[in-house]
Amino acid sequence: MPFDPLRRPDDWVEPSKHTAHPSYSNAPRYLSEDGLEHWWDVKNNIIRTSDPTVSLSFHSLYSHGYAGHSYAKLNFDGNFATITKDWEPKTSVAFSPDYSERTESGAQIWHVDHLFRTLHLPDSERYPWVSLPSILPKVTVRGMSGFLNLEQQNRFIQLITTLLSRHDASPLAARRGKEARGKVIFGDKLQHAFGTGQLIL
Repeated sequence: MPFDPLRRPDDWVEPSKHTAHPSYSNAPRYLSEDGLEHWWDVKNNIIRTSDPTVSLSFHSLYSHGYAGHSYAKLNFDGNFATITKDWEPKTSVAFSPDYSERTESGAQIWHVDHLFRTLHLPDSERYPWVSLPSILPKVTVRGMSGFLNLEQQNRFIQLITTLLSRHDASPLAARRGKEARGKVIFGDKLQHAFGTGQLIL
């Protein structure tokens, strides 16, 4: 049988199933003003909510010889919107926070600059046992291409600001049960569109 570099090794074990994997059952739960409960599922890197159709998932890959990528997906209304921030070079795909960038009150800042990007990335999530991104097939991440109406757009704004208002991307703090604070800062183009009621398509 020819060698298949993508074949799953017989002895490979999903990292989350190792007995030494820490427990994050103490991660705080939060309740928004409109009654939406939300919490960080640290093991799967997803902010889950009391509405099973709404979640915010984080995706990333960093490896030797690969520049890396990170992005988020806000799942709602039966679809999802890709979320990234400005980064150098401009072609990079990034959404991870700068841990040193905080508000005066200490909240972690999250920059939301781009929505609805179609991403072409190494498929590390389908092949987590492959350590060389260069041999991975590419996957296309394509969600919503725009908001259907201003009501949906305003719902997105409310959801993303709510879910990130209690997220600082610190798994150790979540494990200790420490409450987190975050703040969304939209890029200039998005701020202008949201402020003037322009529908983003």
